[in-house]
Amino acid sequence: MKILHRAVKWFGSQGIAKKILIVLLVVSIIPILCIQFISFKISTSTIKAQTGELILANLEQSANSVESFLETYDKLIMNIYTDSDYVTYLKPINTWDSGEFYAAKHELVNRLQNISYVNPDILGIAIVGVYGDTVFYDSVTSSGNENFCFEDDKMRYSPLFQESMEKKHTIYSKTYHKMDSEYGEKYYLYIAHQLTDFNSYGEGPIGSIMICVDETAFGEVYAQGNHTESNVTFVVNRDGDIISYPDKTYVGTNIFEDVKDKENIGQAAKEYIQKMKYKSKKKLEVNYKSIRDGEFYIINVQDLNYTLSNVWYISVLIILIGLLVGILCMLITISFSEMTDKSLKKILHGMNKVYKGNLDVRIEMEGNDEFAQISDHFNDMIQKIKKSNAMEKEAIVREKNAEIKSLEAQINPHFLYNTLDTINWMAIAHEEFTISRMLTSLAVILRYSVHKSNEIVKLSSELEYLKKYVYLQQQRFDYSFQCILHVEEEVLDCKIHKLLIQPLIENTIVHGFPGNTGFDEINLRIHRIDDTNIEIVVEDNGKGMDPELVEFFNQFDYSKERIESSIGVRNVITRVKLYYGEAGHFHVVSSENGTAVTITIPYE
Repeated sequence: MKILHRAVKWFGSQGIAKKILIVLLVVSIIPILCIQFISFKISTSTIKAQTGELILANLEQSANSVESFLETYDKLIMNIYTDSDYVTYLKPINTWDSGEFYAAKHELVNRLQNISYVNPDILGIAIVGVYGDTVFYDSVTSSGNENFCFEDDKMRYSPLFQESMEKKHTIYSKTYHKMDSEYGEKYYLYIAHQLTDFNSYGEGPIGSIMICVDETAFGEVYAQGNHTESNVTFVVNRDGDIISYPDKTYVGTNIFEDVKDKENIGQAAKEYIQKMKYKSKKKLEVNYKSIRDGEFYIINVQDLNYTLSNVWYISVLIILIGLLVGILCMLITISFSEMTDKSLKKILHGMNKVYKGNLDVRIEMEGNDEFAQISDHFNDMIQKIKKSNAMEKEAIVREKNAEIKSLEAQINPHFLYNTLDTINWMAIAHEEFTISRMLTSLAVILRYSVHKSNEIVKLSSELEYLKKYVYLQQQRFDYSFQCILHVEEEVLDCKIHKLLIQPLIENTIVHGFPGNTGFDEINLRIHRIDDTNIEIVVEDNGKGMDPELVEFFNQFDYSKERIESSIGVRNVITRVKLYYGEAGHFHVVSSENGTAVTITIPYE
């Protein structure tokens, strides 16, 4: 009690400036620091918990996506495994029956080619006989003779082939890398399964099915935007070989290298990332999930220091604000003690409201002294916090909506492609090869249209898609029109946004021709007009457009219409302007003898 009495007496003897300073230290700055410390601990714990939950949810989703990806190839292998025709065609190859050898090989190549067409993620597919004779179709080379994925003279000695002949389940290889001067750089892995004649099951396998899968497609399945500066997700096999990694530098390396405990996959991944990526002391959090009973592991490594850095920034900011208030209080003279006391109470009152969650507080203070400035900064800070909170909420909503749309985009096309594949095989079984070709073209068109609609592609890829679209339209309209391409070879590697040309072709087919005259013609001309630009011209000999419509298109104001709500020619105009700005041009010329639409874009 005596100590308290002396402290009160000493406080009473001090001037107003010191009193304010002392009171501020006792009532404001010290509690703020304590609150900041507690808030930091709570915030850190909350962020770690929420981040961990989000990562586990993403891992679960990614694992399911990888499982679904592998199931696609399980079904493909099972279709081949249960189709007795493959066994029938393989027997002459195994026995070197010269009378049937080449016919059987030709039929197998055709079947493998059809499989590759409807599965663009397959770089190559092969059937290897029991003595190592190989029949393949290579999607990279688009050939059954020249291969990128398979060394047919060495397949019989391949460990993967030997293992597939010994085991009854599916075999997966590690990821390989190959650089070719003609076909470029590829990362790929093999999926293998033995092939058995059910009529002579006891004699063992008669060959092996081997599929070469693009690692890039594998990576897109599980990525889901998880790779950032502080967060990386990758896949390894049971031996620790990295199957897929966002940075291709790490693909093919092993996480168990220089690791003592080769059973603890989490610790091995942590040490590997520590050594290979960060090379410094980092607080890493590792989560992983097994796929197919440990055949694969999908691993996430997160830098917690980076994740919690924002908490440190906020802490420092609050401390600085507290110190600023203390320094300002020390500068207040005794002569302004009453005014200072009033202003201080006003500020503290506002701060307390904000601390309790009320961000609508505004501190109004007359004059231009230090406390008035503090109030202005305080008000500006509160407005920025409100704006930041609103932006954060909007970003969360957009992220959730994007995630939902991404899931829908994964589910619906997957169902559609599988359905088309089933119908295609039924058409092949009934020798309806025209229908099969139409279905194959439609599947390619759908996959091309749905996958990354805003993607930039080579002009050659766009033209390949366009040819398949024209083929389907010709089938639909009983070849009532012809489409002629005049494309300079030097522009085939030019970069172009997807689906800029197809709506113009469609508009001509649907609206441009008066009927089945037998003389309807579309001419597509693409050429360079100078060093920086190319010109795309779609010209027809149809009935032409109304002058009002021509004027509408030539004067179309894309800024007043959302691209999502426009279709056809308006959609093309809008995207040309959005993608290329002032460098992109669109112009229509029409008469009773036909219409010509010209697009000018930069040569990239």
